[in-house]
Amino acid sequence: DWANGLSSRIPLYSTLFYSYRTMLATMSTTFRGTALSASPRATSVRPQPISIEAAHKKGAGSTKNGRDSNSKRRGVKVYGGQPVPAGGIIIRQLGTKVHPGKNVGLGKDYTLFSLIDGVVKFEKNSKMSKVNVVPFEEYEIPAGQRLQEGSRKHKRRNAVAQ
Repeated sequence: DWANGLSSRIPLYSTLFYSYRTMLATMSTTFRGTALSASPRATSVRPQPISIEAAHKKGAGSTKNGRDSNSKRRGVKVYGGQPVPAGGIIIRQLGTKVHPGKNVGLGKDYTLFSLIDGVVKFEKNSKMSKVNVVPFEEYEIPAGQRLQEGSRKHKRRNAVAQ
């Protein structure tokens, strides 16, 4: 009788207790040679609530993937020390990551291009990077890139020039 009082306060317990009583009412069990039977009160059968299973797999609908944009081909097109013609594109970029310097123009999509024929030269300080185009006559090869006298490459170039 204490279970009936408890079942009115806790609905979960009442359904558990009810299903246990129904189980005992529908079958008789032998335990250590003695037959157990359900009480006559428990023989009334109440309808069980119907539970509906949800799908465990997603239905075959449209996919969320399958889109991709075309590449924009951004980046440095002519590196430092390389020759560039007038109007030649040096860098394609988003925003001014590299700023235009002497003889360099800036397009509306932030493309840097050469205004004269010359050699590309990059500069960098603590605030920003710049790119300049130096005319061929004024360009001086950096010390680390000059050919050493007597090197194999120097001898080969001299042999080709003659």
